[in-house]
Amino acid sequence: MITSGVIRTSSFGWRSTSFLKPLGRWGEGLLSLLFPPRCVLCGGACDGLDPVCPDCAAELPRLEGPRCYVCQEELKDPALDLCPACGTRRREFDVARALGPYRSGWGTLVREFKFEKEPAIARFLIARLAEYVREEEPFGNIDRITYVPMTRADRRARGFNQARILAHGLGRRLGIPVKRLLAKVRQTPAQAELSAAARRKNLRGAFKVVRSGQGTVLIVDDIFTTGATVEECARALKAGGYARVYVLAVARA
Repeated sequence: MITSGVIRTSSFGWRSTSFLKPLGRWGEGLLSLLFPPRCVLCGGACDGLDPVCPDCAAELPRLEGPRCYVCQEELKDPALDLCPACGTRRREFDVARALGPYRSGWGTLVREFKFEKEPAIARFLIARLAEYVREEEPFGNIDRITYVPMTRADRRARGFNQARILAHGLGRRLGIPVKRLLAKVRQTPAQAELSAAARRKNLRGAFKVVRSGQGTVLIVDDIFTTGATVEECARALKAGGYARVYVLAVARA
């Protein structure tokens, strides 16, 4: 998000909102008056410190058309309810859902949050994730929330784990405990250029459970592509005793 066309919230908002936090809404109003925020998607005016204007927020698309019941992959045959991947082998997670397609404003928001470290976007995404869980009720009862972990090297390089931030914000809004249940135990090559089969092989055994338990777990991540990462996370969680594992991402690639 750009404020006044010259100052990004990533360099200004972190410090200013913290400094003005004791002033409550008055402080937020003063900040938006001094540095009017611009929509990260269209550049138009925003309300308060929102990173997305009302028009763009209303136009963020959902995943429409016939979709796989398990992973939301688009189906070419509307008579089917499972995609080839979910219909020919058992998925480790029970159900995976995403707010919308990556090739849309959702992808832009994820990239801005992930690489520009925009805190205002994190708040916006957390609110939309919570709204989706409350209104759609895609999972039923959730006992605890966790997130896709990073290696220490990756976390140092990026400075934060975006999935962890989303998970903790979602847990606070839903009143569900958030626990670190997983650890990534080895560094893996980037997934971007790999096929679905190669992605699964690349990640096999990369995650382990650090806290065993029972019940239902929701894994939070920013992007769902082939599902290889969350599938390995789910495999580890079920080996640790958890009965059901659901997945919620911001965007589906």
